[in-house]
Amino acid sequence: MEKSEVSVSKDPRSAASDQISGASQPAVSSASTASADPARSGAPRLAPRLVALALGGACLLSGLDAALLRLGAWAPVDGAALAAFHGPLMLVGFLGTVIGLERAVAARTNWAFLSPAGSALGCLSLVAGVPEPVGQVLALLGSAALCAVYVHVHRRVASIAVDVEAMGAIALTLGNLLWLRGMAIETCVPLWLLFPVLTVVGERLELARIAFVGGAVEEVVRALSAASLMGACMLAVTGTARLVIGPALLALAVVMARYDVARRTIRATGAVRFAAAAMLAGYFWLAVAGLAWSLGPLDAAYDNYDIIIHSIALGYAFSMILAHAPTIIPAIVHRRLPYHRAMWLPYALLHVGLMVRVVARLRAGVAELAEGTVWRAGGVLGVVAVLVFLLLTVTRVATAGRIGAGRPAGATGPADPGGPTEPGEPAEPAGSVGAGADPTAGTARGNE
Repeated sequence: MEKSEVSVSKDPRSAASDQISGASQPAVSSASTASADPARSGAPRLAPRLVALALGGACLLSGLDAALLRLGAWAPVDGAALAAFHGPLMLVGFLGTVIGLERAVAARTNWAFLSPAGSALGCLSLVAGVPEPVGQVLALLGSAALCAVYVHVHRRVASIAVDVEAMGAIALTLGNLLWLRGMAIETCVPLWLLFPVLTVVGERLELARIAFVGGAVEEVVRALSAASLMGACMLAVTGTARLVIGPALLALAVVMARYDVARRTIRATGAVRFAAAAMLAGYFWLAVAGLAWSLGPLDAAYDNYDIIIHSIALGYAFSMILAHAPTIIPAIVHRRLPYHRAMWLPYALLHVGLMVRVVARLRAGVAELAEGTVWRAGGVLGVVAVLVFLLLTVTRVATAGRIGAGRPAGATGPADPGGPTEPGEPAEPAGSVGAGADPTAGTARGNE
């Protein structure tokens, strides 16, 4: 008989994690309503979480515009200065804002919103023409606030998941510090890339109940995370540190893919299967980045530079956003994000585009113009994938009801964050997204 394993965290953040999973949604809604009730202040007030989300969206759109400029494609807004900030806009501005926002919502402390605000305003101010040191200081303050959030959590109850996530925040802060000190962006990029990698790894431990057997595997994950952070720090001194960070990321991808419940929930249907497919694809691209980093330096003069950066930032980070959006976005906007099979479209565009981009970089003996055309097409597909997903998300959230809306009087228990399934799809069983559970969690079972 199989031994069932379900991770039960005593960390106070687990309450926030359950909130994001849908297990404590009414508490979140009531807390948010109390803090943003216009009647109490005498005037309408926009919730900080929505302001931060809008700023993160502005960073994303600016970063995508900059991506098109760097690809040599048409972009709505032109300018060499904007193109130069593509990396900071996406890694520090967008990812720093949305991850900081998710942590601030989970922490339920007002000062935690300094993190997403600093990251977003810092990068957007640079686009607006503010002197670089001003924007860099704001970004540094934002990442420092995120570190403070993890210190706050660690003081309450320590866990390996929090340790790993904190390493990601430390990496972002160190990268921002190097940036402020005048280092080239490519020197800061290794640390910035670790931020989404380690944050997602930690959240998979904390939020989605990785089916680890005992504490040994979790300790391995923490050790690999620490090794990757150490390697990224050493890269500022010696290029041979790639032999530390590359294998560490490759091993981390293998371990996470091996023990993540996505290996089993990929056989499910609907939202659960979509989330599993997105997570497994993310681990694949993390492995590609780790392998490429082991074989060559992260240097703008080499093809490795483009492959490593976009395998992590697009293939890994954005694929994980696809997987977790139906869980995290409802916790932020307090509206449901029902699964729709159309979500497979941005998933396909994202990974096909990235594959085309990588293959174009690796091909030998191809004329420069032809190679550039194929590479550019792959990059544009990636931008289109993000825009399509953004459009789908906004449309689905706008047409869905508020969490808890339309429930019978006296109803108890968590509201449904996922909403109804699409016509023609079978109803999800209890414990699935339709029942208010996290679609990324699946069923935490031991090794088979």
